[in-house]
Amino acid sequence: MADNRDEIPIGVEEKKSDTQTEEQKDETLVSKEHEDTVKESNPQEEEKPKATKPAKNSKFLEAKELIENSKELVSKVNREIQESKASVSQAAEAFDNAKRNFNNTTFKSAKILLEKLGYDYSSYDDLEPFELTIDKDGSEDFSVRDISSGKFTGFLLATLAALATVAGLVYFAISKLNIAIDLKSLTPQTATEHIEPILNWIGTLGGHTGGNSMVGAIILGVSALLVAWLVYAIRIFLKENKNLHVAKETLEKSKDYYTTKKEHKQEMQKIDEHLREVTVEIDNFETILNEKVATLKRILHIEGAYDEEKEYHPSSRKTMRETEKIMQGIENLLNTAITKDGKLNSQSIQALENAKAIYADYLARIYD
Repeated sequence: MADNRDEIPIGVEEKKSDTQTEEQKDETLVSKEHEDTVKESNPQEEEKPKATKPAKNSKFLEAKELIENSKELVSKVNREIQESKASVSQAAEAFDNAKRNFNNTTFKSAKILLEKLGYDYSSYDDLEPFELTIDKDGSEDFSVRDISSGKFTGFLLATLAALATVAGLVYFAISKLNIAIDLKSLTPQTATEHIEPILNWIGTLGGHTGGNSMVGAIILGVSALLVAWLVYAIRIFLKENKNLHVAKETLEKSKDYYTTKKEHKQEMQKIDEHLREVTVEIDNFETILNEKVATLKRILHIEGAYDEEKEYHPSSRKTMRETEKIMQGIENLLNTAITKDGKLNSQSIQALENAKAIYADYLARIYD
């Protein structure tokens, strides 16, 4: 698959200085008015979604901006694919109705008249089975997942770390004081009796000789807070780095998805345009074949039905041959598979060109 990433409308660039102007920020984005003009002159150019630059002061905000850009990219191309499918479906329905109506009326009448006039019409019997399908592009469905800041899990981890720090210091103090605690006989009163000596001992960790319960409580609280803050900070730091990595990876996958879907959309647009041209050509051939049908009716009325002794006027024979040529041109077009393996069939393109040439030649001879 060709690398079309330079055409992918995404507003994610390398960070620039804080003094960057809005004009510089938007210089890579094509204005909507200009895009509409380009789109009319070149069907390959598509409207490109606007996107903003990622925030520079936070990895999480930067990652979130990348995720939003990815969502916009995927959403836009999915929306375009659905619109293209709807358009092809409408074109296919119009083609099918026109084909069925033409075959059951004008074409059928011309064929019956030729048979009555003894003209052996040669149909196309070597055509492949008719096909009009749009296969999937083969890419897996892709969706952009949101990212979390990690603050909630960071808070939980910090709380657990703080409790573990308090429990660790208390246990260390108990072991140093040789306090025997029987959990089965432990009561609030006996627990309160142990708090004072435990805090006093913890107070000595701060350099306070003799111990002080107030100092011990402060040391206990500050230690728990410091550990909690450290765990929280590490969690947020790691989560931000992971988020940024995931966001960049998601953006690359979104670009690949966008490119694949764009190619699929372009193929559907070719089929759509071809179907509409064929439908117009059916109307053209119906007009000129109706003229021939009227002439054949006149021949049948004046010269009579065919029998072994019948010799039709040269102009009548010429009309029959012209009718056959018109019928063969439109029959070949209508019975040639529109698609092959989910893509526009080159034989159908050639059949359309041949039909246009027959119609143009008919008009040229009339108005010559």
